[in-house]
Amino acid sequence: MTAPNRVLEPIEKSWNELNHLVESLGPIGLTMTGPDGWAVKDHLVHVAAWEHSLLALLDGSDRAAAMGVGPEVSETDSINAAVWSLHREKTPEQALAYFRQAHALLMKLLGGMSDADLKLPYNHYQPNDPRDPSDDRPALDWVAGNTYEHYAEHIGWINHLMSKSSASR
Repeated sequence: MTAPNRVLEPIEKSWNELNHLVESLGPIGLTMTGPDGWAVKDHLVHVAAWEHSLLALLDGSDRAAAMGVGPEVSETDSINAAVWSLHREKTPEQALAYFRQAHALLMKLLGGMSDADLKLPYNHYQPNDPRDPSDDRPALDWVAGNTYEHYAEHIGWINHLMSKSSASR
């Protein structure tokens, strides 16, 4: 069977790498916290929240609401802080469940989309919250940025956090 679009393979490859890293840590490892106050579990919730934002983008709904933040929060750093505040009390198990559930929903949606669908611009999917009309970048840019590119960033941060934790022992 052929994938309906070319983005599924890099997403799954990077997701598997992130998920393997998470599995290797176990519940206690998910509580390792960096100097910024973020535990590994917070990175997982962050990734999941941005996947929910992507789901909302692609189904034309409110991206901020999908992340659980209000419309008054619009800058990336503010959104990230609001998501962290909203979820920071989650247990490792709750964070992991949220992380996996968001990914499953996203993969189901993307599995039904074609390459042509993903080449449509952001404004096609978000007519009620359009970007600059001259910004005709494809939705695929947001898919990449909120999946495999995003996973790679957090794999790096988690590995860095783990190396600092090992060095302090």
